[in-house]
Amino acid sequence: MNTAGRLLATYDRLLNHGLGNDVSMLKVWAHVFDLPAEDQHLEDAVVMCLQATRSEIEVLCTRLAAVGAPEDLMHPGITRLRNHTSTANINANWNSFREEASKPENRLSFKWANWALRDEDEEEMPADELAALRGELDSLETSLRDTDMTPYLRSFVQRQIDVIRSALRVYRVQGVKPIEEALHQVAGAYTVEKNRIDAEHSGASESAKIVFSQAGAFIEKTAKVADNLDKIRKAGVGAYTLAASVGPLMLTWGQNFLK
Repeated sequence: MNTAGRLLATYDRLLNHGLGNDVSMLKVWAHVFDLPAEDQHLEDAVVMCLQATRSEIEVLCTRLAAVGAPEDLMHPGITRLRNHTSTANINANWNSFREEASKPENRLSFKWANWALRDEDEEEMPADELAALRGELDSLETSLRDTDMTPYLRSFVQRQIDVIRSALRVYRVQGVKPIEEALHQVAGAYTVEKNRIDAEHSGASESAKIVFSQAGAFIEKTAKVADNLDKIRKAGVGAYTLAASVGPLMLTWGQNFLK
């Protein structure tokens, strides 16, 4: 699926949310982006996904211009989706947007763009695999919260969890790129802070070492998932993969904390 295909899928989920007409856009978007309704920071999560969507709309416009697409082919659907995704509208009612959003010509721009950019397709992560990664991340966060460790080590792991969670949250909108960027950020953070982390190793509890090992294994697993999705990067860069570059570093991280 490419940029246009992801935006088309987002539009389809918006039109088919099934929550009724008298409901706030906050709840509608939470459903569209598959966000848990009980999230204490639901509004922040929705805003993040809307901003990611608007960013992807700009990417789409840039890509279409690069292939010489006439500007009028980008209207009205792309323009309307940009308007609907304004964060200023999250507390408005869906009924205020339903009629315009439901016009059949809105999807035509995205369908055409999806065909025009078909060579940019990446593999799509199955919904159950995405849910499994999110579930593992939730379990890791629970273990972190329930494990005795120094504030510094806890903060370090939590930051890596937050980075990856944010990437997985916007995956349906922006594809694999945010996941790749998150993994590089995690690996970079470990490289920069390795001396401080190693210095605190001697005082770490056995349970803390296990949590770190679990975190390293999860990051390596996520890197392998990203490699399977991004066939364009793999084709262009040859033997380079995230699993080959990030994975061993994360295993070292885990192994260090099991010594």
